[in-house]
Amino acid sequence: MSTESQQEKFLNLAGDRVLAYEEGGNLDSKVIVLFFHGVFGVGDAKRPSPVIVKHNAHFLAPTLPGWGSSSIRANPDKTPYYQALAQDTTALLEHTHPGISNAPAGEYKLYVSGGSFGTVPAQMIFNASTDVFPASRHIVACLLLAPATPFKYHKEYAKDLTWDNYFSVGPPSRYIPWQLLHRLASVVLSKKLKRPEGSEALIRKLIFDHIKEDEKAMFEKWRIERGLEEGQFEKNMAANMRKSVGSSWEGFVECADVMHSDWGFTLEEMSRKPVILVSASEDRMTPTAWAKWLAEKYPNAKLKELTGGHIAGLWSIDSTWEEVLEIKG
Repeated sequence: MSTESQQEKFLNLAGDRVLAYEEGGNLDSKVIVLFFHGVFGVGDAKRPSPVIVKHNAHFLAPTLPGWGSSSIRANPDKTPYYQALAQDTTALLEHTHPGISNAPAGEYKLYVSGGSFGTVPAQMIFNASTDVFPASRHIVACLLLAPATPFKYHKEYAKDLTWDNYFSVGPPSRYIPWQLLHRLASVVLSKKLKRPEGSEALIRKLIFDHIKEDEKAMFEKWRIERGLEEGQFEKNMAANMRKSVGSSWEGFVECADVMHSDWGFTLEEMSRKPVILVSASEDRMTPTAWAKWLAEKYPNAKLKELTGGHIAGLWSIDSTWEEVLEIKG
């Protein structure tokens, strides 16, 4: 069993499409942790949590359509995002665990998770019916870090947005046609991301410039425990950021559309399986109000409220994973 992933892998899909992914832990385990990345991310399993390794689980991190080396989604004009996502995820699970789609319930234990924007696809998969996502019968629980809500049902989602996010995913993103705001933003951001230094500066501006001294101390403790050199975490995030848009900006351009789209379920159809929500009090990107809304809507939810910014959940992620993986279904 490996504590680090192999290099990025590629799964050939129908229609000459490719799904990029990384995996770590025990690749043969029937305990599977599926993790979806956020904006400017890619599937990254280079350092699975030691808790995931301890539980002898297979950590599987796909790169979402239109990001990194993954192709844009199939038939975007005809197939809803949640269906295309379920098809790709099913193909990946069948590739790594042949027969999982038809295996009897209980033979596998599937934990679905995501961070930030990645909580959108995570919820699409977590709430999918077996008709859409056959492996849903194996889902045990869901972990949502800095979660987003389905805007289709959360009518007051924009109330707690910063001005930047109000324009990027709020009402203006609906009123201005042709994804114009995001296409213009991609032009501006592409100039900043040409060099590693620009990517690192953007990471610091978006995340680290907003955290307070007590959270910086928690970050330092976490960094040392992970064996990361000073500045290495920021460099890794910046490298993933550049990689995420190295082939295409389509994943970025359609973010708001995905968040406002049909996620494939109604509020009445939300899964009754356990959901753990982790939210931070000073998160400027995914407001705590969103997590509280979800906690009220999911029938079996637990909300962990932390002090700190957007990635505050990372500093205590091992104890959170322990809590998730103790759920046996």
